[in-house]
Amino acid sequence: MFYGIEQSTDQRCPRTVVKKFTSLPGLKRWMSGGGGYTYADPDGAKNHHRSFRYGYELAGRIDRHDHVFLNVGTRDYPRNDADNMASYIIRNGTQIDA
Repeated sequence: MFYGIEQSTDQRCPRTVVKKFTSLPGLKRWMSGGGGYTYADPDGAKNHHRSFRYGYELAGRIDRHDHVFLNVGTRDYPRNDADNMASYIIRNGTQIDA
């Protein structure tokens, strides 16, 4: 299975998105369409962080009992399920070049 991960460089709010793809061409099309500033008006938000898209291939199922899914982060840097899913895929998958 192929997975696309979009994350912002903003560590306090990474806005992680994990998308599942069944084909490599679909993943590559999605990867080429992303990027840019995280916020539509970076000057108004006073936040010039950028978003990046990466693609991974992961064989088999996602092990929801892995210890990475227990990470909740800290008060200032919270983590959600999408952040943990992205960490699992990055650690266990093979990165796809755009």
